[in-house]
Amino acid sequence: MATSVTLFVIALVGTGWKSVGGQMLASVAALLSGIQDLGLRARIGAALGFFIAIAFGISALATAMRANLRGGAAVCAAVLFCETLLILRWWIRKTSA
Repeated sequence: MATSVTLFVIALVGTGWKSVGGQMLASVAALLSGIQDLGLRARIGAALGFFIAIAFGISALATAMRANLRGGAAVCAAVLFCETLLILRWWIRKTSA
């Protein structure tokens, strides 16, 4: 039963979403790591985490566009935009304090 449901979900969603979802998950994990480093006042570690988060976000956007996923590029662009705004907000807040 579980195998048939899993195969149905893979056939319905497709394998392209798995790659995009994995890259977005890695992007969020790197963003959280950068935020943690920023809180510990490790500026170089925070910058590296934020750079990796943006890189994974761009990679997910390119993968979604290449796989021709409906709505995937829009979702990735929205997440990338939100990540960029959050990074700028946290960076300005920490450097001004």
